[in-house]
Amino acid sequence: MADVVLARISAEPAGRVSAGRLRFFAFMAIAAFMIAGPAAEQVFGVRTALLRSWTMFSAIGLNVIDASFEVRRPDGALFPLDRFKMLGAPRNGRLKRIESRDELASVIKRLCTAAGQGADIRVRARQATRSGWQTVHTDAENACAG
Repeated sequence: MADVVLARISAEPAGRVSAGRLRFFAFMAIAAFMIAGPAAEQVFGVRTALLRSWTMFSAIGLNVIDASFEVRRPDGALFPLDRFKMLGAPRNGRLKRIESRDELASVIKRLCTAAGQGADIRVRARQATRSGWQTVHTDAENACAG
């Protein structure tokens, strides 16, 4: 009895790249291109029309105001103020998102009215701009005094 050894016969000519390898290399090239765009600008500071950059505030978050409110007690301690609770507004309503300086001024006025005469409310607010966060209001002075 003779042993028969079967050699694997390839359907591809020698020196050609298989379809699986071709797909892998195409995937890697596309993934590298997607990562290189933002990385080129953010990591290396390179701006080019060939590679697309990435911007956090493109449109939807632009001009939104991030605000926090505190009440100064008679002993001088600051206590966080919940604007929703103080104004009796739902947390998922209009008061959730402050979109302009005029809206912020309106919220401050409503809080001062609700807190009563002589209230000392401190407001820290910043606005999202294309160049980053811009300070709108600091807690250095009483927002109800003006």
